[in-house]
Amino acid sequence: MVLGSTLCGKAAADAARRRYRVLCALAEHLQTLRIHMTGMLQPVQRALESAGCPLMKRVAEGMREGRSAAEAWQAVRGSVTRRGGPADALAADDLEALDVLFAQLGQSGREEQEALLGATLETVGRLRDGALKKAGEADRLYVSLGFLVGLMLALIVI
Repeated sequence: MVLGSTLCGKAAADAARRRYRVLCALAEHLQTLRIHMTGMLQPVQRALESAGCPLMKRVAEGMREGRSAAEAWQAVRGSVTRRGGPADALAADDLEALDVLFAQLGQSGREEQEALLGATLETVGRLRDGALKKAGEADRLYVSLGFLVGLMLALIVI
């Protein structure tokens, strides 16, 4: 009973760990996008497709209809943040960083795009570090609560 309650607590803390994992992957994909856009000088849509990120791939698909990156992002934002979507674990701050990125992506020259992607990577790095801290706190809290509830139940049953 105690073990089961502890494991339930661990499962409850999984959302914070999942957000951290999604932000880690997003940082990697942003670095790839940066290389494709500013180093290889690929157009925005092709660079988004080449980044290897399901979220960016969905935005690229939305751009096929003649939309800008900002318009495509707004069109897919709801579907990618729904449960089961590639960005369902992201918090409001994380999505705000993506809003800023896609609003300006492909709208200026190489240097400005380099600065935009660099700033976004820095922001995602900060958010990732904060998510790691919150995941650790949530893990300790929920595992401890689960353990204590399990102990309490065991005492009641005995």
